[in-house]
Amino acid sequence: MRALPRSRFLAALVMLLAGFSFFTMSVAPAAANTDIDIEKHTNGFDADTPEEAPVLQVGDQVVWEYIVTNTGFGPGRGLTISVTDDQGVQVICTIDYLDVGESTTCYGYGVAEAGLYMNVGCVEGVDIRGNVVSDCDPSHYYGETPPPPPGGGEGCTPGYWKQEHHFDSWVGYSPTDSFDAVFGVSYGGTLAEAAAAKGGQANALARHAVAALLNASTGGVDYLYSTADVISMVQAAFDSGDYETTKDLFEAQNEQGCPLN
Repeated sequence: MRALPRSRFLAALVMLLAGFSFFTMSVAPAAANTDIDIEKHTNGFDADTPEEAPVLQVGDQVVWEYIVTNTGFGPGRGLTISVTDDQGVQVICTIDYLDVGESTTCYGYGVAEAGLYMNVGCVEGVDIRGNVVSDCDPSHYYGETPPPPPGGGEGCTPGYWKQEHHFDSWVGYSPTDSFDAVFGVSYGGTLAEAAAAKGGQANALARHAVAALLNASTGGVDYLYSTADVISMVQAAFDSGDYETTKDLFEAQNEQGCPLN
């Protein structure tokens, strides 16, 4: 076999090395990247715009979902996350760390208010190198006042129901029944004690909730809400911490006029 001239050998070697370098550069792994995404839903609707807003009844429970995904790639790009809401909604997350490609859903709760409502969920993620990434997403709903059902127009006040000489008008419930057991919330005391509670916030809701429950349970009062309605509304109010809205709804009905002696 005839040997290649030295110059041709060197040229072939250079071409071979250049081809190898090109190949290794084209198959080299992509650089690692840190990134994050959040999608916010209201009662299951991804309502980014007012036009997409679901219509809720005032007083309905609102459930917000904050779906967070680590969209980065590469080693060391796991993220410690924190999720917030611009309207002060308490966001509850079961985990605070996501590996690359992992997702988690956090939740917030409230009570529907009247009119167009928007809040924005934001997430911030930090990787082990201290890189910080963030993302935000809005969601909307429209709250409308439900039309009154057939009936209604009567209601006795907490002041009526708390009086011992009116305890014989209580139907289906006893003054000594536990408020928490009846309504499925954490408040404390008996129904009679709640009916006589003084002050605002949870106490104001409690006394009007007892009156609403008794108005609904007796056949002698043509009341707007059913007992199931009253219990559900109280639970939603305690879950959200917004006592005033539901208290106002009950108070308006409890002062319609009492037909009982």
